[in-house]
This record gives sequence, C-alpha cells and structure tokens, in this order.
Amino acid sequence: MKTVAIVNQKGGCGKTTSAVNLAGVLARDGYRTLLVDLDPQSHCAAGLAIPEQRIDLDIGDAMIAGPEQPLEPSRLLWRASRNLDLAPSRMKLAGLEAARGGLADLPDKDRRLAAVLLKLARDYDVCLIDCSPSIGLLTYNALAAADHVLIPVETGFFSLQGASKQVTTIRTLNKRLGVSTPYWLVATIHDEESALSRDLLDEMRRRFGQRVVPVVIRRDSTLKEAASFGQPVVEYAPQSAGAVDYRELAEWLVRTVGLSSATRPAGATPALPEETEEEPPLIEVAAFHPSNRPVAAPEASDTIELPVAAEPQPEASGQVATLTRAQDLAQRARLLLLRRADEQLKRVVARKVGPAMEPAVVEAEPKIRFEPPGVASVVRESRLTNVRPLFGARSTRSGVLLVQPLGAGRALSVAGDFNGWSPDSHAMLRNETLGVHEICIPLAPGMHRYRLVIDGRWSADPYNDATEPNPFGEPNSLIEVAGA
Repeated sequence: MKTVAIVNQKGGCGKTTSAVNLAGVLARDGYRTLLVDLDPQSHCAAGLAIPEQRIDLDIGDAMIAGPEQPLEPSRLLWRASRNLDLAPSRMKLAGLEAARGGLADLPDKDRRLAAVLLKLARDYDVCLIDCSPSIGLLTYNALAAADHVLIPVETGFFSLQGASKQVTTIRTLNKRLGVSTPYWLVATIHDEESALSRDLLDEMRRRFGQRVVPVVIRRDSTLKEAASFGQPVVEYAPQSAGAVDYRELAEWLVRTVGLSSATRPAGATPALPEETEEEPPLIEVAAFHPSNRPVAAPEASDTIELPVAAEPQPEASGQVATLTRAQDLAQRARLLLLRRADEQLKRVVARKVGPAMEPAVVEAEPKIRFEPPGVASVVRESRLTNVRPLFGARSTRSGVLLVQPLGAGRALSVAGDFNGWSPDSHAMLRNETLGVHEICIPLAPGMHRYRLVIDGRWSADPYNDATEPNPFGEPNSLIEVAGA
C-alpha cells in the first residue's frame, strides 16, 4: 500500500478538498483506497456525507489502542463508495496531543498511525491522509507513515509566502523522524483570469522547480457544491473543471508513487463486506458497513431509512421516513435545478435591490407590513424563491445582513471582532416562513472578521468567499462596511 500525506499548516488551501476528490478518482479507477482523516474538524466525513454523531470509533481511538485491544476494521472504517473507505476523525482528536491526551505518553508516539496502517495495508492499494492545519503529534504521525507528501498551495500572496516555511517544516520533521519522504507542491484554488494568480504560479514554479506538480487545480464552485452533497466531484459533476483537474492530478500521482495500471488488481473491491453492484445511493447519509451501529444497511427492497428533515423535530422523536432511490434522485435533480436558477436570480436581485438594501413594505401579503431589517424586507412577492441568492453576508443601510439556510443547523450564531468573538451575543433568528436563519448587525465602517457557530461548531461562512487565515490556521470570513 502506498501512503500519501496531504499536509499544509495553513488552512483554507484546499487540503481536505484535495484529499476527498483524489480518493474519489482513485476509487473510481479501481484502486482500493483508504482515506484517513487526521483533522479534528472531521471535514472528510462531512464531505462524504458520513454523520459524525454516528461514528463509533475514530482514527484516534485506533492510534492509542493497546495490544490487548485488537483493531476492528468493521467498527473503524466507513464505506463512502465502491473502493473507497474512510477512517474518520472526531472533535475529541484535538485533545489527543495534549499532555494527558493519551498519545504524548506513549513510547512510540510518532509512529502510532504507521502501526495502524500496517494492519490495514494488505486490503488497500493506496492510502491518503488528510492532516490538520497545524504541526504537532498528529502531523508527525502522518509524515512517519507516509511514502510521499503532497502540499496544496493556493495561488495567493500569503499562501506563496508560507510555502517556503512549509517546505522547511517538512524537511525539519523528516530529520527529526529519521525519514526522507519526497514532497511535492500542488497549486490549488487557482484563478486563471487573475494576472496576479498567474504571476504567483510562475513564481512558485521558479522557486521550487521540479517539486511543483505540473497539474493545477482551478477555482471551481462545483467543488463546494459536491461537498455539500456529500460526494467527490468526479461523481457529482464529472465534466466540471474541478473533476477534470483532480483526474489529471490522480493520473500524475499514480505515475509518481508507482500505482501503475499494470499493478492494479482486476475488479478490485474493498476488503470490507460486499455491497450490490449498483452505484451508491445519492443521499446525505453514506452507505454504511453492516456492522456500523445503530444504522442498518439498505435492504433488498431498494429503500433507505433516514431521519425526517422536512420540518424541525425534537431530537428524541425517533421518527423516520422511507425514501426510494428514485424519489431521492428526483429531489437531487430539483435541488440542482434550483442552484442553476439561483445564479440567474442573483443578477436579477442585484439589479433591483442593489448593494444597499433598505427595509421596505411587503405589499404582496398584508400580514407582513414591515420587517426591519430582515430578509423579508427585501424579498417581495417571490420571497421564497429569491431568498437563496441572499445567503452569506452583505452590507445594508441598516447593518450587515447575514443569512444561512435553515437546514444548516439547529442553532446558529455569529462571533467576530465586533463582539469579542463571543458566540452568545449574536444568535441568528429562525425564520420558518422563509426557511432561513437571519440576523442584521449594525457595524462601523471598515473591514470586519467573523465566523459562524453552528450547533456549537465554529466554521467560516460557506456562502462568503472572502476569507483570511486566523492565528489558528483556520479561515475567518470577511465583510467590508463602506463609510457613510
């Protein structure tokens, strides 16, 4: 089994996106692929539609297990699709490196992951490790286990400045661990139309020469769409720019690490229990191993049980609904058409409303006379259709309006430099009629940084592309308020 660690201590560079989509392409090409998530944020599970709350064991549990606790692959590994298994992480993985976290006290603390992968190696052709955006014991373990290292670098000024430091860090860790792991840099989130991005790509190639992968991953919104559907982009939109780029990157990786087509097992399938020959169902919960509890595997009736999500329900309700594959595909098609229509609606709303949205009387429905300064004040007769283009953050005369879909989570709040990064002072309101969470925050002119707190988990605004890294290596979302 060939092992590739995907590392960068800077967040927001496309590390998890590269790990998930490379794994998806390799699995689709017939390679038995293992994806290991060493990031406590558990984004690989989210990007493959595996619910974190149903994870029984994570990779951290396997790393600190003693010899008296044999590894149970059926409890640790989740089947995301044919030939692709995930060893997931959870938030508690962040404490593993602490003094009393369980890993730091072990004599072979740098090589625990290598020992776990050695037990699984015979069942896979390639392993991809998605590392956390930091340098610590988890990253040491990834580098000690890896045969090759891939460093995603966004073609932006700050990312290029940090690339040299990242290479230095890799070399230092190699010396400390007594290994000599080859590394490559791959340009990601590249804007072909930006002269600055092209210049920075040329500069990266000049500085690092043959260490730069010849394939460039272009900026493509389809990559975010695919993640929101819990699929690699090669499955979600095979003809998109993102899918084309990751296919080329996978082909380069196969040649580089020695996974030639001649050595690929014919009809390779995962070592875990076999599934039917059908494509995995396009639902937001991945197909599970039969031993994964408490969710049962799909029955022969070709129906799937999943929690009811149409309306908010109490957690203890336990209600389930049955959805056939045909019904699910129809829902996905409707959602995809809505996304395409939203792009056109954005331009219409921008022309009619403009950048500064004022509260207005909603004449279409007498029951709503005035709603300052929420979403309904700018969405008139077709408010249910036009809400989606307003997701994210925008500056209005009443303040900064932040809107998120109701399905994003049960409770959302906003923390930023304007409230001391407190998640409790600016809770977003649930608007059941419009199907959104919303809040309008009066802010002084200037640039403001913020993050969303979704059901207790901190995240950048997925509908705001303006970001910058914070001291923890994670992206903060940006919103600029113009002066009066």
